[in-house]
Amino acid sequence: MRPIRVLVVEDSRYAADLNIRQLKKSGFDVEHQMATDETSMESALVNQPWDLILSDNCMPTFTALGALAVRNRLSPHTPFIIVTEHMMEHEINHAYSQGLTAFVSKADLSDLGLFAQKILSEYRIPIYK
Repeated sequence: MRPIRVLVVEDSRYAADLNIRQLKKSGFDVEHQMATDETSMESALVNQPWDLILSDNCMPTFTALGALAVRNRLSPHTPFIIVTEHMMEHEINHAYSQGLTAFVSKADLSDLGLFAQKILSEYRIPIYK
């Protein structure tokens, strides 16, 4: 199994766990941390490198676009995937224009592992141990 570090920007522990389970089903050995707002995301990005960032869009005080802006400022080369139920097409298009790597609907969560495999092989992300 390939080890990866994943920062999950999500306000629901259940949803974060579903994301991690999907990555594990795809053959990743996942070390992860959950961030629920801008401050915790900034702290996580400053404290260690990440192979991948997953972000929900529907959080009480934070959005995927806000999380993408934090990524762009602190870790611009880390692949960023939005994993959410609700996001308007124009918001998704705007996110791509701002450096979004991929979008996965929670209704199609089984695609997450395939996206991660493709993205991480293309980015040739170093594996942290």
